[in-house]
Amino acid sequence: MTMNRIKAALFGAVLSTGVLAGPASPALAETFPEAVPLIVDYQRLQTDSKASRDVGRQLQVVRDKFEKEIAKEQQALQAEQTKLRAAWEKLSPAEREKRQKAFEDKVAAAQRKAQASNKALTEALDSAGAKVREALVPIFSELMTSRGANVLLGTSEVLYFDPRLEITNEVLAQLDAKLPSIKVDVPPVQ
Repeated sequence: MTMNRIKAALFGAVLSTGVLAGPASPALAETFPEAVPLIVDYQRLQTDSKASRDVGRQLQVVRDKFEKEIAKEQQALQAEQTKLRAAWEKLSPAEREKRQKAFEDKVAAAQRKAQASNKALTEALDSAGAKVREALVPIFSELMTSRGANVLLGTSEVLYFDPRLEITNEVLAQLDAKLPSIKVDVPPVQ
C-alpha cells in the first residue's frame, strides 16, 4: 500500500467516526457553547501602547547609562592591561602572578556588573510588562461581555478572520486612557 493510500484510508476512518464531522452525541454538543470569538493583535498592544513606548524610552535611558559605565570600565581595564604588559619583563614571577590575578579579578568583576545590569533591565521590563497585562484583563473582559464573546484569540493564532472581529484599536485606545505611562524602577547595579 502506498503512503497516499494509507493517508486516504486513515482520513476516511476519521471521517467515518465523526471526529471531523461534529460531535458524536447531542449531549456533548449541549455541553459547550458556540464559540463567539474576538481577535486582538497582542504584539501591537505591547509595542504601540503609550505605556509600552514610555517603558522603552525609560529603559533606553538606563541602558545608555549602563553602557557608558561599562565602556569606561573597559577603557580602564585596557589601560591597566597595557601597563601590565609594559612592566611584565621587569617583574618577578611572583609579582607577575599577583598582578595578573588582580587584573583577572577586575575583569571578572566588570563582567559580573555587566550581567547584573542586563538582569536589572530584564527584570524592570518584565515588571512593566506585568503592569500592562494587568491593565489589559479588565479591558478584555469588558469588551468580551459587551460584544457577547466567549473566546479571545491573538492575530498570530488565526490564519484568517473577518476584520470586524478584531478589537485591537479599541483595546489600544482604552489601554492608553487607563495606563498612559508606567514608572520603571531599575535598581542600581553594584
